[in-house]
Amino acid sequence: MASTVLARLRAAGGVRVGYEAALTLLVTAGALLPAVMAGLHPLAPWLVGLGTPVLVLLRGRFPLPVYVALGLLGLATGGASTVTLVALSASLAYRSARLWQVAAGLGAGWACFAGAVALWEGGLDPTTLVLASALFALLAVIPAGVARAVRRRRVLLAAMHRRNEQLHSQQGEVARQARARERTRIARDLHDSLGHKLTLISLYAGMRTDEHGELLRETSSAAMTELRQILGLLGQDDTQGDAPSLDRLDDLAENARASGARVILRREGTPRPLSPLIEHAAYRVAQEGVTNALRHAHGGEIMLSLRYEPDALITGVTNTAGQRVIRHSSGQGLLGLAERVRVAGGMLYHGPTPDGGFRLAATLPYTAEPVAAPVPDFAELVERDQRRSRVTMAATALGIVGVLTLCCAGLWLVGAVVTVDRATYDAVTVGTPEQQVRDRLPDPEAAETGTVGGRDVPGATCVDYRASVLEQVGQDTELLYRFCFRDGMLVDKQEFVVTR
Repeated sequence: MASTVLARLRAAGGVRVGYEAALTLLVTAGALLPAVMAGLHPLAPWLVGLGTPVLVLLRGRFPLPVYVALGLLGLATGGASTVTLVALSASLAYRSARLWQVAAGLGAGWACFAGAVALWEGGLDPTTLVLASALFALLAVIPAGVARAVRRRRVLLAAMHRRNEQLHSQQGEVARQARARERTRIARDLHDSLGHKLTLISLYAGMRTDEHGELLRETSSAAMTELRQILGLLGQDDTQGDAPSLDRLDDLAENARASGARVILRREGTPRPLSPLIEHAAYRVAQEGVTNALRHAHGGEIMLSLRYEPDALITGVTNTAGQRVIRHSSGQGLLGLAERVRVAGGMLYHGPTPDGGFRLAATLPYTAEPVAAPVPDFAELVERDQRRSRVTMAATALGIVGVLTLCCAGLWLVGAVVTVDRATYDAVTVGTPEQQVRDRLPDPEAAETGTVGGRDVPGATCVDYRASVLEQVGQDTELLYRFCFRDGMLVDKQEFVVTR
């Protein structure tokens, strides 16, 4: 049994355990203080002090039985405390799986609350019943409604979180499939180029002259460079095809014009030699951009640009708004294109333009280096959300501890500054100089004058102080201590009870 409890505590974590401990102390203190001040049966404070922490600790596992037990405890001790009723009402609504459980618990709680009023107040007339019901609604029904709304929101967020995880997994699988297909196409595109260079190597190897040896070394170096560029592309396709190049951009533009589109081809900068990987990637960007423009913006103007910058090649397609020919698209073309550009060491951009059109562009380096596949950051987002939840729980626990500390400080302040305890009253004797007595008493501003009750002392100045909270004897009465001074001396002291 002890090992099971320890295992559950370790599983809950230090923050959760601290939160539960602080909440238990706060609710117990809030329930015990009214029970002591009410002046009920001597067993009532013991029942409240021992039963409240048990109910608070068991509220998560047995919300409905715990709430019914709270009602019975309030019936036996004169009514549940405000703090306990609010806390357990919210817990009942938040932790109960079914709405009927919440309704049954609140119904039983209201019956016990009204029964406690009838039992301890000597009857229950209609007016008192209405007031008691309104008080119960304020202390129990409203907190339960708020907690139920919070529960529904968290359940919805949890369902959305699971759905997002599922969608993210599916999207990742689609992206992986698109990357695999694009890698296969890249390998097929480079098949001709590598095969050609390796064939030349074989021919040169049969020629044993110094001139051909140098040529052999240059060709081998070029072949190895391209092999490093496609490192990791395991898919090979035996199907041969023509490798596209940027020289075919004019044909691409003419074919688009033949379909009735307005296409403008613009070249800027000084052309320079490109590796097949870079050239193929640039051509595919242009081809995909023109294809998408014809599909989704038919009739609009298409601007096809190729710009040679000092350190990078920029190719892009920008189209204005037009008529959408195809209503649905899988989006896998852009996923595959992004993978092709990434493998070439470049970056792809796509998005709408301010005038309602669309722009697709890629920035490609002149020398490509293999790039590692990006690591999904979804796990990092989940971990960040969990960290925020832990911080929120820690802040809540600190807040509860702070409230409890303020309550204790307030009680101490009331006892030290406003009220007089029994020990101070007994320590003061008649005949003691007034200044010595006043030094032991609280602030003179906390004293009361002219209180009806006690005996009068002719010619003396009397001050009355409330007794400490623990010494009060009833809910409608109040114990006071009176000190009377005359000629700089304490001439009388007395204790008496007044009705408020």
